[in-house]
Amino acid sequence: MPLNLNKIKNVLVLTPDKHMGDLVLSLPTIGALKDFFKGKNLYLVVDSAYTEIIAAIDGIENLVLYPRRLLKRSRFMKRQAILIDFLRQLRNTRPDIAIDLQGVVASSTMTLLSGAPVRMGRATSKRPYFYNLKTNVTPNKHKFYSYTEIAYAAGVKNEIGPCFINASAGNRKALKKILLGVGLSAEKPIVCIHPGAGVLYKQWTEEGFADVSDWLVSEGFQVVFTGSGGEARKVGEITSFMKKRAFNLAGKLSVGELMALFESSSLYIGNDSGPMHLAAALDTPVIALFGPAGEIRWRPLSRRAVVLRGEERCGKCTGNACEYNFKCIRAIPPDDVKAAVERLIYIKEGIHEQEA
Repeated sequence: MPLNLNKIKNVLVLTPDKHMGDLVLSLPTIGALKDFFKGKNLYLVVDSAYTEIIAAIDGIENLVLYPRRLLKRSRFMKRQAILIDFLRQLRNTRPDIAIDLQGVVASSTMTLLSGAPVRMGRATSKRPYFYNLKTNVTPNKHKFYSYTEIAYAAGVKNEIGPCFINASAGNRKALKKILLGVGLSAEKPIVCIHPGAGVLYKQWTEEGFADVSDWLVSEGFQVVFTGSGGEARKVGEITSFMKKRAFNLAGKLSVGELMALFESSSLYIGNDSGPMHLAAALDTPVIALFGPAGEIRWRPLSRRAVVLRGEERCGKCTGNACEYNFKCIRAIPPDDVKAAVERLIYIKEGIHEQEA
């Protein structure tokens, strides 16, 4: 059923995902919806942790911030007050149409509670009965297309392709101060390594990261480790295996400063994770280390990316334990990662030049 744009004044787009990677992959679709509904009031529901990512899209000004972390940390009565205030903001958008890009229980419930007379989402979402316009998305394709097909169903005609974003000038300036403060040289190239991931079966070995990092330093790169505050210990274990110096910025950067770091790095190396997708969106060359997750659905969307996997997936992974010790990722040889580095970056006579 085609939408009557003349009857639409307010548009609510929902993508309150807690996973950074999912949000990053939805950015081109959010941009396409913004352009399609030009002249309308477009409101975007997004996790409050990711406002600096959304700021990279021009023209997205009306944000309804989902206070996920605050809700998680607050006691019962305070949590109820926070939730009521969020729902009040949601209702105050007075949407004529609500488009749920995420399709989980929370986002589909928000779509219903928004009061929008037209509610749109995937037919395979957790609560499809909350929508009165359901979109069938093609299975077994990259996650990116789960979002674009909803936009096409809403009426978007222009082809939606991967887009690249930039860090803000303010975050670039803040990052420069941080890097100088820990002793990084502005004259030497940086390789950013993000060794963490949300689950154990997506994590390569500490010894592997240490081996590759030592080699990178010997080749003239500065190695900078990133991660959450909870991943600082993991980074510490990696650096304890190293013979050369690396820099540990885990837990020390905002999302915007992390964007600036990826943007200024010659290369990103990391497991299948949200920061991997963020680095790709910033057009940084990416080496992605995959375990049991399917790269057809989750590979980085970049023309300068290499995906590596260890042994073939067994198909029995539960994510808690593995009789094969997660060989699908842990068996990736460090030499394969080094070879991938050389595919993406020429290392010759001390000159480091990104592949055109």
